[in-house]
Amino acid sequence: MSKFARLGRHVGLGALALALALPTSSAFAEEPAPVVPEQPIVVEIDPAIPVGDEGNDPAAGEAVSRQVRIAVETAHAFGSPESRDLIGYELSLYQGKWYMPNREKMRKCLSKLESHHHYKAGGYYQGAYQFSKALAQGVTWMMQPEVKKEMGDAGVDLIQKLRKTPMKKWNRYWQDRAFWTVWNEGKGKNHWRAGQGRCF
Repeated sequence: MSKFARLGRHVGLGALALALALPTSSAFAEEPAPVVPEQPIVVEIDPAIPVGDEGNDPAAGEAVSRQVRIAVETAHAFGSPESRDLIGYELSLYQGKWYMPNREKMRKCLSKLESHHHYKAGGYYQGAYQFSKALAQGVTWMMQPEVKKEMGDAGVDLIQKLRKTPMKKWNRYWQDRAFWTVWNEGKGKNHWRAGQGRCF
């Protein structure tokens, strides 16, 4: 059973509302917690989200509600303790529509190959997945429509700040989300040519 499925059983409506209304930390690895927004983050159910964005884990045995996933991911987006841990491999914190649970082994291999699972890796290419500056900026535009649907204006504000921030300062959640968005079910694999024959 996935950690999202286990969490879904225990998250009450009050805790869910609190997680959405009060993001507590930062999406950036080394910055102080932001001021709590005056308007709470509202989760809107979007029927246009593709079928399969409910748990995404066939081994879970039960679908995790989209609302619970978004609540958990919102906490990660704004800087949960898990998202601020920038060293080592962990299961992807992003598990939205681009996530492919059956490709986790491949993601782990690429992260090790590119940076030894070091989300703060710097240089011309940055982060766990070694994005160029142009690719990091580009993926923020790719993520923005989905983030707006899930996290509202507060999420868009965060995306705009990420666009101006080196990827090595993004938290784990955003780097994972960026990876899966660019991977795009394998269509973006040319960005990781070094992994061909080794990871995929």
